[in-house]
Amino acid sequence: MLGAGFSVADQFPLIRGLRARVIHFLEAERHVAYRVFFEPGNGGFSRGQFYEGLHRVDPAESMEFEELLIALAERCQSSTGPDPCFITYRVLKTGCARLIWCIHNSIWRPSTPYQNFAAWLQRWLRVENSPLVVSFNWDLHLERVLTDAGIPWSYSLSTSGVSILKPHGSINWSGHLREGLRAEYNGWHPLGHGSKIAYDSNNPLSNPNMQEINSDLRYMIYPGDPDLPTSDEDVKWIWSQVEHGLSDAESLVFIGYSLPDYDTFASTFFPRFASVKAVEVYTPSDAHLERYRHLFGPSVDCHAIPFEHCQYAITAPT
Repeated sequence: MLGAGFSVADQFPLIRGLRARVIHFLEAERHVAYRVFFEPGNGGFSRGQFYEGLHRVDPAESMEFEELLIALAERCQSSTGPDPCFITYRVLKTGCARLIWCIHNSIWRPSTPYQNFAAWLQRWLRVENSPLVVSFNWDLHLERVLTDAGIPWSYSLSTSGVSILKPHGSINWSGHLREGLRAEYNGWHPLGHGSKIAYDSNNPLSNPNMQEINSDLRYMIYPGDPDLPTSDEDVKWIWSQVEHGLSDAESLVFIGYSLPDYDTFASTFFPRFASVKAVEVYTPSDAHLERYRHLFGPSVDCHAIPFEHCQYAITAPT
């Protein structure tokens, strides 16, 4: 199970500090899809609609990215008329995805810890059942690492490669099939049988929405979104794959994942396996480790180190 702490060694953002990083990116890029909302006087507001919406939900500017999105989502659900918070919410999501794509495209070669991690996955693929990776990251760094190493992977349970399941979506996924839309390009394929989420199987590491023409079709689940595992059919499909895959796993390894309070489903889902599986956790945060001990019990094997210092990153298996 991978969280943001897995990708941070190659400069992908953590949730902590993501707010400032996304807003700085938006201000610097001024992409045509949203730059008008930053212009003074836009919408009748002195600093533009984006900053007005930001101020309305967080006047003290104290919220982190996930708190801000939750507040914006709740505000948008309760608003009955024009509200700049709708613009702020949409622009933050667009900017977050574009920032991640920018970092993804800037990486010439994944660093050594990720190459070592790929070697571990290749070993498990060779000597055991197909390894399952549950990633809560929107980025494609794991997919890139496996592709560079020539290791097969898929977005559903597989018997011939690494299975990558992403309950929070991905920057390269599209929800157009959910909306009953048909793409002219025939490279789009569902994640697996029974899923209405699609990805470009011919070019999975390329940005399918470079111009942000249909950015609302990008399938990324943010804090505060109503697409919960108990109510959304596609989220339920992914979690059912996770449950089936973990039922056959010998152990659970959590890397750089904080198991946040707001993700109540994950906080009750994973501990169900703790009584019958060995559990390892790698995160430098003592507070996060204490949460694991509280939810999983005292037998959990906790390591207060970042991903790049754990055994799966330091050396490749022999």
